[in-house]
Amino acid sequence: MDKPSFAVQLDRAVQRALSGRAAKRARLDERLAPLLDIVLRLRDLPRPQFRADLKSDLEKKALAAVRVEALPAGRQTAMPYLTVENAAAAIEFYRRAFGATETMRFEDRGKIGSAELVIENSTLRLADEFPDYGSLGPKALGGSPVKLHLCVADVDAFVERALSQGAKIVRPVEDQFYGDRSAQLADPFGHVWIIATRKQTLSREEMQRRWNKILIQELEKMPGHDPIRKGFRTITPYMVAQDGRALLDFVKRVFGAKESARDVGSAGGLHAEVRIGDSMLMIGGGLPGKEFRATPTTTALHIYVKDTDAAYQRALSAGATSTYAPADMEYGERSAGVTDGAGNYWYIATHKGPRYVPKELNDVNVYLHPLRAEPVIKFLQRAFGGHERARYASPDGIIHHAEVQIGTSMLEMGEAHGSYQPTLTMLYLYVQDADAVYRNAVAAGASSLQEPADQPWGDRTGTVKDPFGTTWNIATHTGGRKPA
Repeated sequence: MDKPSFAVQLDRAVQRALSGRAAKRARLDERLAPLLDIVLRLRDLPRPQFRADLKSDLEKKALAAVRVEALPAGRQTAMPYLTVENAAAAIEFYRRAFGATETMRFEDRGKIGSAELVIENSTLRLADEFPDYGSLGPKALGGSPVKLHLCVADVDAFVERALSQGAKIVRPVEDQFYGDRSAQLADPFGHVWIIATRKQTLSREEMQRRWNKILIQELEKMPGHDPIRKGFRTITPYMVAQDGRALLDFVKRVFGAKESARDVGSAGGLHAEVRIGDSMLMIGGGLPGKEFRATPTTTALHIYVKDTDAAYQRALSAGATSTYAPADMEYGERSAGVTDGAGNYWYIATHKGPRYVPKELNDVNVYLHPLRAEPVIKFLQRAFGGHERARYASPDGIIHHAEVQIGTSMLEMGEAHGSYQPTLTMLYLYVQDADAVYRNAVAAGASSLQEPADQPWGDRTGTVKDPFGTTWNIATHTGGRKPA
């Protein structure tokens, strides 16, 4: 038999060495000896610990190679997941109506177990109903409490396209108080979508002011009980003097006030109600021989009369002090000013027009003199839904006159200057819901003096003081006994 080749001898020798069997060197080619020595030295390598460490490192690298990010790049954290009857048809509808792009679909037993759609920069998922797993769509459940909101460039065009593809109008396209133009649509599968285009970027204060105005308008349309006591307007001045009867006599003598109610108030003094033209005044104050626990107020009133000169003379005869004599004003009034014995300011005026009272104002109008008018106006808007009707300011920004309408009343103001300084005014404010407006006023920065409570004269009232020193008795007339 021929002698095996060198390569065959080497292969056999290596196999024997690795298996632990010693090769018979005498029979081997002498060239194999040094090679076998190398094989024997390498046979037990690598060491067991090295092999274990290497295996662990390789497994970690393999895992790292397939690991995915918890939140893939470009994916929003929250994603709507819709359940519908016939997901394939829903995908086609969203594609045609909303411009959606399908990026993934997983099928399960002839249904869509999960699909992913992209609409503009947002992703949503949807799936067919699987009743056995409790997965049902809006139609099976009788509707869904969840709405989806889509921001689009042109809401009118978007809605028109969606309607052409089978969507139904829930609310028509219209401008909203918060600055959007929007509509609500129901898709053929039971989900409701809010489609919106931003038209204005508004502050929270402006949105609140607009909402308050809408709320007041809606409440005024509601049938049923009138929240304002008969004969009153939204705002009624509540004037409190140390000598209540003297102040009551003054308004009767000078302005022909007609007394409609008189009682002993909660502070132990006089409470009276009088009418001057189309307006009511509340008057409180101390009585002889009775303890009076209230703090007197000072009020500035812009009061319209048929003859300013005659009313001015009657006021002086009744003990008032002149602040300025009757004169024709450039803004269309003949006006005079007096201060009564209790420190109240009376701006007596006759309008030069068809009536002695301007169309926008009442016979008696509260006039405030804040240090700065702008924050007061903002507060009235946020707290009471006030609407600024007029503003007259100088080039340096001083507001000399402004008018804010609240309900059926107009509140006037001009920034304090010279002898016209802030007053400690108290006002009675009738609203549809005293509790809600009280909370709104506190949220707008007012301090609570008394939480809303039912009163024996038939009002529910709560009291706050605004940041500028005016006290507001916020009331809703609920019925019951009126003051005697």
